[in-house]
Amino acid sequence: MSDRRCDVVVVGAGPAGSSLARDCAARGLQVAVVDPRAKDPWVNTFGTWVDDLEPRADAELLRAALRVVWPQVRVVGFREHLLQRPYGFFDNESLLRHLSSEPVHRSAVVEVARDRAEDGLLVRCADGTRFATRLVIDAGGSGSPLLARHRRLRGGVQSAYGVVTRNAPEQYRHGFTLMDWSKEFDDPTFLYTVDFGDGTVLLEETSLYRRNPLASRELLGRLEQRFGGSLGDEANERVDIPMGWGIPTFSQTVVGFGAAAGFVHPVTGYSVAASLRASSRVASAIEQAVHGVSPIESRVKDVWDAVWPTELRRTRALHQYGLSALGQFGPQELKAFFDAFFSLATDEWSCYLRIDTSPREVTRVMTKFFIRLPWGLRGRVMLANPLSLVRGR
Repeated sequence: MSDRRCDVVVVGAGPAGSSLARDCAARGLQVAVVDPRAKDPWVNTFGTWVDDLEPRADAELLRAALRVVWPQVRVVGFREHLLQRPYGFFDNESLLRHLSSEPVHRSAVVEVARDRAEDGLLVRCADGTRFATRLVIDAGGSGSPLLARHRRLRGGVQSAYGVVTRNAPEQYRHGFTLMDWSKEFDDPTFLYTVDFGDGTVLLEETSLYRRNPLASRELLGRLEQRFGGSLGDEANERVDIPMGWGIPTFSQTVVGFGAAAGFVHPVTGYSVAASLRASSRVASAIEQAVHGVSPIESRVKDVWDAVWPTELRRTRALHQYGLSALGQFGPQELKAFFDAFFSLATDEWSCYLRIDTSPREVTRVMTKFFIRLPWGLRGRVMLANPLSLVRGR
């Protein structure tokens, strides 16, 4: 069997991989997309602040793929905040149709090896198919085995368990609650709710961050405590998002993208919009790399530098510090923390929630936020692990 030749192999056909493959193909590159779950529907709930879809050229089409948009977002600490910033949830089928421009080879990648004769890479799949390529991009998610990561930079997990029901209390209909900390548990969790506009509501108990994920039965038990019994769910959702882990090492021949590259925001767990925004930037770097004459090591370095430019690695370190502070707070402190955070101007807290905000701007917002914190919380923030400030790389 002869090798299939292409410019770039993208491993993973989720939103990040599909978006990158689409942007590479739009630049005239030959792209092979490989994913063992190629024809499976996307089952996760993908949400985004609507303005975070900018500055993509297809932002209007992405907005059209949103199944519901809520003009304001509810947050509850000690007090209720109604954030005047629209938030939307994708219709997964519409998003998939828009992003998936390339056919997907349904198989798992079992090996990526050097092709020294061609100064490229050979990708071997479980079904025996082989691709000869100039670059390999891993967009297979946080748990992908293709990328090496800094083992000493251990993070934790944001875990959530939710039910989709038609029996939600009236107060959770016709809106979106990003976090509600009103019911306290010793090991803090918050309520996250989404009315999808079709009569169904997602009610989800979420642990913001801990070393080990909470079990589904524990999260469901807390959810039922909130509402006084069974919720009569029609479907359920379990989510575990690795947070605070070091980004992959750059001295390897596979380049990461999306959650596989550590695009998950260390404090919020957001990743989809960040991947969509970065896609064009990284596709441009891939185009230059595959059309150049530089050796594979240089091509890989150039694309890694587009995935994680030096400035954004500094931003990552600042976000890691914020997560280090959050991880030591109890329920009362978390309420005070988020009350202060969402009392900032919308453009200030918004920029902190993006992984691609400049480090200078993030520092400015963190300084202003620190001044607004109660005195007791300032001390706790100052005691956060200072080593997190060098964990971005």
